[in-house]
This record gives sequence, structure tokens and C-alpha cells, in this order.
Amino acid sequence: MYSLALTFPLLFIFHDLEEIIGMKRFVNRNADMLQARFPFLYKRFSNFTTEGFALAVMEEFIVFTAISLLAIYFDNSLFWNIWFGGFLGLTAHYVMHIGQALVIRRYIPALITSITCLPISIFILYHSYSLIEINVWHIVIGITIVALNMIPALKIAGKGPQNENKR
Repeated sequence: MYSLALTFPLLFIFHDLEEIIGMKRFVNRNADMLQARFPFLYKRFSNFTTEGFALAVMEEFIVFTAISLLAIYFDNSLFWNIWFGGFLGLTAHYVMHIGQALVIRRYIPALITSITCLPISIFILYHSYSLIEINVWHIVIGITIVALNMIPALKIAGKGPQNENKR
């Protein structure tokens, strides 16, 4: 399991770099479509800045790295199951992005790395499943940590500088 542990934050950062690079441009170029079809999402994402989004990704990266390092350090069923749950949440995140692209019928920033990371993640989850003593409640804790971590991450993403000229 040690050799798999850090794939969680590494795959996450690889995937989120595509989002950091392309999110603001995507939202700006598709503003009319997003406002018409998905006004709630447009309202949430239109105030994101690249800097704020990158800061949110850094916060998530720290949490995912901490989960991985705790699993390595303590090397017990509890922490490996939390790691597994977190990794499962990340894998579901890839599926969500692929679904989003299918719904809007166009490329979204995150699609390429979601397609790339999904089979790798499924393989890692399959392999990990056979190496740890599974406890569903501990896995739910890991999924919950990843899901609840989205709340502060989304708040951070909207807090970046709004206008470079105002400094």
C-alpha cells in the first residue's frame, strides 16, 4: 500500500492543474450558455479567479497529502480505509466531470485528465481493495472528508483578487 498512497494527491494535482489553467477562460467563453442553462453554477463560478481557484486546489492538496501521509505513518486499517474513501471520492469526481461534459456536450476544463485518471484510479482502487481490511464506515469517513472539504475550497476559490488594477 505504501507505493500507492501518494497516488491520491498526485493524481488530484495532475487533474486539478487542467481546471486551474482552463476554468476562468471556459466560464468567460461560455457565459451565455452557462447563464441560460445552469444559472446556479454560473453564479458560483463566475466570481472565481485563477489565483483563488489555485489557492483552493492547494488547500485540497494539503488535505489529501495529509490523509495519505497519515495512512503511511500509522499503517492501520482506520487510516487506510479513510485513504480509500478519499480516493474513491476523487474517482467519483472524475466521473462527475465526464458527466458534466456529456450534459453540456462540449469540452470542460477537467475532461482530459478525468478520462486519463479514471482508469488509473479504478485500477488503484481495485488493487487497494485486496490489500486492506475493508470497513465501510471508515470509508464513509474518507468520502465525507473529501466532500465536506469542498465547502471551504469553494469559498477560497471565490476570494482571489477581483481586479489586478485595483492593487
